[in-house]
Order: sequence, then structure tokens, then C-alpha cells
Amino acid sequence: MKRIIFIFTLLLAMTWIACDDETIDCYDAEMEQNHSGICTQDCPGVCGCDGETYCNECIANSKGISVVSSSPCGD
Repeated sequence: MKRIIFIFTLLLAMTWIACDDETIDCYDAEMEQNHSGICTQDCPGVCGCDGETYCNECIANSKGISVVSSSPCGD
């Protein structure tokens, strides 16, 4: 039982440390939930509000992330 509590606490701490406030603020659960999940595989690269590059706007939106730039992040 102590081992399970220790592992749970460790996983909780790792999740808390890994979470970035900016990512949480730009994530839209409703967008992700309402997305059809069907996207083309063209990959010009777009920059999401979380600072990550996605292949296209559809793929970003399917993950609940809005696009802030029509080019890859960092360009």
C-alpha cells in the first residue's frame, strides 16, 4: 500500500512539474471534443498557441490547440 501511495505521489508531482501554465491557458477542451478527428496529412507546418509546431491547423485543432501562426514555430 505504501508503494502505491509513493508511486501515485511521484506521478502527481511529475505531472505538476511537466505542466506549463501557457499550455493550460491555450488548451481548448471543447475544441478538441467537437473536432471530427479527420484531417488531411498535408504538412506545411503551423505554430500552435502552446509553442509547438503541428503539421496543419486541423491537426492542432484536433488536439484542442489554436493556431497563432501559419508557419512553424520559431520561424
